[in-house]
Amino acid sequence: MSALPSRRAVLLPLAGLACLAPAVLSAPAPAQPASAIPVFRRGIGVSHAMGWAEVAEDGSYADPPFSGPRFRFDGHQRRAIRAAGFDFVRLAVDVGPFLAADAARRARIDRFLVETVEALLDDGLGVVVDLHPSDMHPAYTPTALTGGAAAPGFLAYLGLVTRTAANLAALVVRRRPVSAPRLAFELMNEPEVSQAAWQPMLEAAYRAARQGAATLPLVLGGGEQNAAASLEALDLRPFVNDPAVLYTFHSYEPWQFTHQGVQGNPAFPFDAVPYPAPATPQAMERATAARIAGLRPAAPRDAAAAADALRRYSRSGFDRAALDAIFRRVSAWRQARKLPAHAILLGEFGVRLTPYLRTDEGAAARTRWLHDMRNLAEEHGFAWAAWTYVGSGGFALAEDEVGPGFDPATGGALGLTASAAKPKRP
Repeated sequence: MSALPSRRAVLLPLAGLACLAPAVLSAPAPAQPASAIPVFRRGIGVSHAMGWAEVAEDGSYADPPFSGPRFRFDGHQRRAIRAAGFDFVRLAVDVGPFLAADAARRARIDRFLVETVEALLDDGLGVVVDLHPSDMHPAYTPTALTGGAAAPGFLAYLGLVTRTAANLAALVVRRRPVSAPRLAFELMNEPEVSQAAWQPMLEAAYRAARQGAATLPLVLGGGEQNAAASLEALDLRPFVNDPAVLYTFHSYEPWQFTHQGVQGNPAFPFDAVPYPAPATPQAMERATAARIAGLRPAAPRDAAAAADALRRYSRSGFDRAALDAIFRRVSAWRQARKLPAHAILLGEFGVRLTPYLRTDEGAAARTRWLHDMRNLAEEHGFAWAAWTYVGSGGFALAEDEVGPGFDPATGGALGLTASAAKPKRP
């Protein structure tokens, strides 16, 4: 692929999470000692440093990978993130180069990952290392790697999990005489399979990680692109006695707002969709009809389907209370299992910037949504990591999408240090 994907599409069934009936709860887990779990608070995804590795026409990765100009992640950027008020980074790591490399190249990439993590720690940031399959190479897509617990692609992935866990654990041991680093290992970003299909693979990935590191904090998600609802169906018995496990979910609700204009998403044709949902849909319908007409010759059925979806969004009255219903469900789940609040990580949330979202009205809606998501996560005691720092695709939060700092509106919405949200350029 020649360009970065903006973000994979969200699953439409998740939009109704707030309306679901309470799920049957499994047996509560014993309380986890807080000392085994790093205290993460306010984080940001970093996807440009080791994410979406470039692939040549012959299917090979650059050697070394992550070495082109767009992968630059220097000390000035790291310190700008820290100065703004973030205390950790969720580092997205494309797994393709690791899985495709021979032993010598793999050792060099492993070393580069550890060096990147150590540089973040040196600059005062905690790190969640997120194994993040991308769509850049067909052999290493999320679909290709989640064919089942015995599938060859997944078995190769388990080897990467074990090795990465061991390397990160060795880093912890090296640094521990000085301080205990705030470091955790996320076993896979947004598995694109059902929770039932993901459960045996998650258990296998967990065993692989523990084979490499007995006590390294791990981050586990429930499948279905880490939907909040998937946590409720997780069978926790394989992890119940492990005091160093965090659980993650992602939320981009309402998808009509956050994903308007995203290629491959049902909200791709939408325009001028605000948050909260407006009382009447007419302005959204007019803007969306104009966008559809500009995308290609008039497609009445597409326009009709979009108008129907926008009318349903308007009738839903989606607002902060609807968002809070999602957080309350996750809180109820973790309380029933006697998990501490900081064992829950809202691993991703974000809004794609469009021309509408750069208008005064759209920018205010984006700021309000970011504020509500961040504020609700903190009210419920969850750690959070907004998506994402810099890069193409429209989800970048840094000023002008390149940073290194953040504009005041974004900084304020995320509760960042006002005086440090926009540092001077070097």
